[in-house]
Amino acid sequence: MTNTKFDELMETFATTNFQDALKLNGNQATSATDQLNNVKTNILSTQAQIDRQNSEIENKSLQLEKKQKQVFGQSQEIEDKMRVLETRNKMLQLSIEKNIYKKKVIYTLLAVIIAIFAGILLMYSFFNKTGSANNLM
Repeated sequence: MTNTKFDELMETFATTNFQDALKLNGNQATSATDQLNNVKTNILSTQAQIDRQNSEIENKSLQLEKKQKQVFGQSQEIEDKMRVLETRNKMLQLSIEKNIYKKKVIYTLLAVIIAIFAGILLMYSFFNKTGSANNLM
C-alpha cells in the first residue's frame, strides 16, 4: 500500500463511519488475499515444475555418466586388444623371419649336398676313365 492510501485509511478509521470503512477495507483485503493466494499458487506450481525439471536433469546426468563410463571401458578394451594384436603381429613377423632363415639354411645344405654328389660323380667318372685308359695300355 502506498502512503496516500494509508493516510486515507487512517482518516476513514477516524470518522464516525467506522464500520463502513471496515467493510470497504475488508473488500480490499479479500481481493489482496485472493491475489496473494493466486501468486502463492503460481509460485508453488512453478516450484513443482522446477523440481520436476531438476529431477529430469539429474536422471539425464546419471544416464550420461553411465554411458561415459561404458564408453571409457570400451575404449580401454579396444586399447588392450590393439596391444594384443601388436604383440601377435610382432610374434608372427619373428616367426616368418625364422622360417625364411630356416629355408635359406635348408637350401644351402641341399646345394652343398648336391655339389658333393656332383663332385663324387665327377671324380668317379674321371677316375673311371683314367683307370680304364690305364687298363687298356
